[in-house]
Amino acid sequence: MAKEQGGGQQGGNVVALPTECPAEGCGKKPKRSAFCEEHFVWFKEGLINRKGERPKDFDKKYMAFQMRQKKKAA
Repeated sequence: MAKEQGGGQQGGNVVALPTECPAEGCGKKPKRSAFCEEHFVWFKEGLINRKGERPKDFDKKYMAFQMRQKKKAA
């Protein structure tokens, strides 16, 4: 008699989906690429990395981001 390995489950490479945004201090539900809507924009602008960590020059990048947002709104 042959034994079933793994309890009959298919595959072994299961990746759990994130349950919250990885950005520091954010607990919102992810919408796009594991980020909430606000932090997805930050990720695209280079304000945070894939892990949700801020770069060393965050302040400089954030000021430039705010200036672009003001120009876009005007």
